[in-house]
Amino acid sequence: MMAELAKAQAALMEGYRARTPKSRAQFEMARQVLPGGNTRNNLHFAPYPPVIAKGDGSELVDLDGNVYTDFLNDYTVALAGHSHPALIASAQAQLTLGMNYGGRTIAEAELAHLMAARYPAVQSVRFVNSGTEANLYAILLARHVTKRPKILVFEGGYHGGVLNFGSGARQINIPFDVVTTPYNDAVALEAALEAEGESIAAVVLEPVMNSGGVIPATAGFCQAVSATAKRVGALLIFDEVMTARLSYHGMHGKLGITPDLVTFGKFIGGGFSFGAFGGRADIMAVFDAARPGYVPHGGSFNNNVFSMSGGVTALTKIHTPAAIAAVNDLGDRLRSRLNAALAEEKAPLCFSGYGSVMNLHVGYEPPMRYVMSPLIQSVRSLYHMFLLQEGYWIAGRALVSLSIANSQDECDGLVDTTRKFASDYRSLLSAQGIAA
Repeated sequence: MMAELAKAQAALMEGYRARTPKSRAQFEMARQVLPGGNTRNNLHFAPYPPVIAKGDGSELVDLDGNVYTDFLNDYTVALAGHSHPALIASAQAQLTLGMNYGGRTIAEAELAHLMAARYPAVQSVRFVNSGTEANLYAILLARHVTKRPKILVFEGGYHGGVLNFGSGARQINIPFDVVTTPYNDAVALEAALEAEGESIAAVVLEPVMNSGGVIPATAGFCQAVSATAKRVGALLIFDEVMTARLSYHGMHGKLGITPDLVTFGKFIGGGFSFGAFGGRADIMAVFDAARPGYVPHGGSFNNNVFSMSGGVTALTKIHTPAAIAAVNDLGDRLRSRLNAALAEEKAPLCFSGYGSVMNLHVGYEPPMRYVMSPLIQSVRSLYHMFLLQEGYWIAGRALVSLSIANSQDECDGLVDTTRKFASDYRSLLSAQGIAA
C-alpha cells in the first residue's frame, strides 16, 4: 500500500519539478547555508518547496511564475490575506515615523486596551514576538506563581517550536516536567490530576488542537478541564494562538470559560511578528516594574512598532465582528461541502475543523484525538502535491486555513478539485482497509 502511494506521489513530483526549475536552483543554493534549505521546517516537503515571490489578496506567485490560490494563509497568520491596503498604509505611515525607538509607544497601550476589551479573560497583557514565546512565558509565570514544577498537556498538542507534544520527529523541547493525557478524554484527565494534581502548575489547552489535526475539543471536555484544574489549584492556560480567530471573543469567550491565562499570536499582528500572553490582573502584576520584587520581562522587539501599529489596524479596521463571522461561516460551509464530496465519491477521507480552519484525515469520521501514522502522512502528502498541481496552496500536512480574501468561487474550486482527487485515487485509497 505504501509503495503504491509513493509511486503516485512520485508521478506528481515529476510534473512539479518541471514547473519549478528556478525554485529548485534557489533551493540548492539555499542548502549551502540553511539546513534543509529553509529556516521553518514546517515549510519543507519533498522534493523541495517552491520559493514564493509575491502574495496579493488570496494569491501567491512563486519564482517560476506559478500562481496558487492560497488556502493556507501562513498557517492561520494571514487572516487578512496578502497585501491588505489598510496594513500597507499602516506600515507606510509608521516608516515615516521611524522604526526602533527603545521607548514606549502609543500603539502598544492602544493594542493592549483593544485586546482587553475584545477577549473576556484578558485583564492585563504583555507582548512578545511569537506564539512560542507567549506560551513559554505563560507556563513559566504559572510555575512562578504556584511554586509547582509540572505542566499538564494533551497528546498531539503544539504550543510552539520548543513545546511540541506530537509524535514523529524528535523534539527539542524546553525540559519542563510534563504530564501528558489524551485529548477529549475527561476520565484520563481526571486520573492524571488525581495522581499529580499537587505538583501541576498549569494545564495548557488548545480549544481546537491545531497541529494535531484541527480537532475541536468538546464543550464538555473544556468545562471538565476548567473545573479539574481549579479544583487542584493549577492555573488554566488557554492556548489561543491559532483559535482566537475562530470567534470574535476567542474560543474561551465562545465557550463561556474564563481561563487564568490566555496566549495569542499569528493573525493579531497583521502579518508582522507577534505574540502576547495575558489574563488575571493579579497574576500579570508580577511584571510590574514599579512594584518591589517584580519579575523582569524584556525583549527588544516586544513592542515592535510595526507589530503594534499593525495589530491596532488589524483589530479595528479588518478583523471586525462581521468579518470574523463571515470567514468562519465560509469555512464551516467549505468543510461541510468537502466532506459531502468525499462521501459521494466513497473516499475514506474526511475533514475535521472549526470555522475557517480544517485538516484532512484518513477515515470516514473525524477523530476526537490526535492520531498519526506513516499511512496518514503519505495520504496527506499525496493530496498536498495534487493540489499544488491544480494551483492550490495548503500545508504539507493537509491543513486548510481561510482568509477574508478567499472567495466563494475559490471554495467551489477547492471542492471540485478535492472531488477530482477522490475520484482519481479512489481505488488506491480504498485498498487494504485504509479506512479502518
